[in-house]
Amino acid sequence: MAQGAPEAIVGERLFAAEWPVAVRPASHEANEKNLLIICHSGLVMWYNEESGEIREEPFLDLSASGLDLCDYGIMSEQGLNDLILDPDFENNGLFYVIYNGYRPDGTGTFIDERLICFGTNPDHTMADTASWYEVLELVQPARGHNGGQMHFGPNDGYLYISTGDGGGTGTGETGGGSGGDDHGPIGNGQNLQTLLGKLLRIEVHGLAPYTIPADNPFVGNDEALDEIWAYGFRNPWRWSFDRLTGDKFIGDVGEVDWEEISMEAASSQGGLNFGWRLMEGPMCYEPVVDCDPDGTLQLPIFSYPHYNGWCSVIGGYRYRGNDIPSLYGNYIFTDACGFYDVKFWSLAEQADGSWVDAPLDIQVPGGFVPWDETRFAFSENNEGELYLCTRLNVYKLVYDPADQGGTGHLEAPLRFSPNPTAIGRDVILDAGEGVYLNRIRITESSGRIVHNAQLAVQQSPYTWNTTGMNPGIYIVEVWIPGKDTALRGKLSIIRSD
Repeated sequence: MAQGAPEAIVGERLFAAEWPVAVRPASHEANEKNLLIICHSGLVMWYNEESGEIREEPFLDLSASGLDLCDYGIMSEQGLNDLILDPDFENNGLFYVIYNGYRPDGTGTFIDERLICFGTNPDHTMADTASWYEVLELVQPARGHNGGQMHFGPNDGYLYISTGDGGGTGTGETGGGSGGDDHGPIGNGQNLQTLLGKLLRIEVHGLAPYTIPADNPFVGNDEALDEIWAYGFRNPWRWSFDRLTGDKFIGDVGEVDWEEISMEAASSQGGLNFGWRLMEGPMCYEPVVDCDPDGTLQLPIFSYPHYNGWCSVIGGYRYRGNDIPSLYGNYIFTDACGFYDVKFWSLAEQADGSWVDAPLDIQVPGGFVPWDETRFAFSENNEGELYLCTRLNVYKLVYDPADQGGTGHLEAPLRFSPNPTAIGRDVILDAGEGVYLNRIRITESSGRIVHNAQLAVQQSPYTWNTTGMNPGIYIVEVWIPGKDTALRGKLSIIRSD
């Protein structure tokens, strides 16, 4: 459970960039300081966070200054949308990009969206654009609504890809029933015969065709495409996994009235319908009444209307880093527009599973440039620290100004003895003298929950045995009676002698 969110977070301006849409670490090493800055134009810069310098040679350049492949400049929704390293990048040097434009050989249709796998040079510091394979082509009926964020599942290793519904808008009539788009009577989001308006799940094999995971929800269903994991999206531009729990948080851009954040639990078997075009946010859209008579649609955990200049939700991350203790466990996100009082939000999970929203003031040197500094994305490094991409700059979130100028660090209020401990040994959990515990949850570093149980009001210290657990780092959370906020600590388990 999340603690109450801070009122403000201070951000450090790292450097100026043109339309950055994502920040990715340049390797999977935990403390990797080289960052890949993905720009919508097709340029991927190499930035060293320790020196504060941008390398002269980019990691990749699909823009007009390089391979000139990207459909970029006509409207802001076209271009390079994301880049992600292969899980075995340190060995194979492969990475994936998703963008609108031509294939690397100059063929194809400019407007279509492509998932391309590239190789790299021997030390994996620059793309080898002569080594490529088109993994997936998404035929786009119009410019806009591309989605286009990718993440490898923390628990299964498969590649998840968000896709927009192909663009097109209705009449703009408020209250639903505005026509929605030009994609048939139910729209692409509800059409299981198209990959548009979906969350896809595939198993990639680098410079070779992908395969379908056998447990994808529509495998064997002749009326649906096997790649589909979830459906009912309009434009899920930015989404993320909770690196601790494996839950998905999805920001889906609305049409006329509402923006929304949805969540899919890590335990989901897929196949969920997130509503569009039946619903927009919390409201019926087409039809304008009785859109969910059987209660099967997934309702958002948070929605907000189009006022105060808001126009396009930008999904973020649930913070799991160490540098901002007061932010831990809170989900933060923003809107591309909205230049008045509220530009950022936090969502805090409550003990009953509901979410409470609060405005979040992100303070940057000199403030954001009014009207010109559109917000495009949050990103996360390998340690769970967060970055913000705007149209003009890349920032890093660094501290809570209420926390003595940022001197705080996430301390472990739970103490374990011994720590590390070995498989099959007793471990003592100490939450403080006289503290009673009524719930315990143990999560692997991958996000897989291995134990989640109510306790018969055990008093600290509490002892259990690690038999059956695997070597690794575990997050242990305990709750005490009458408190919504969990106490947390890290436990390391090693193999027995």
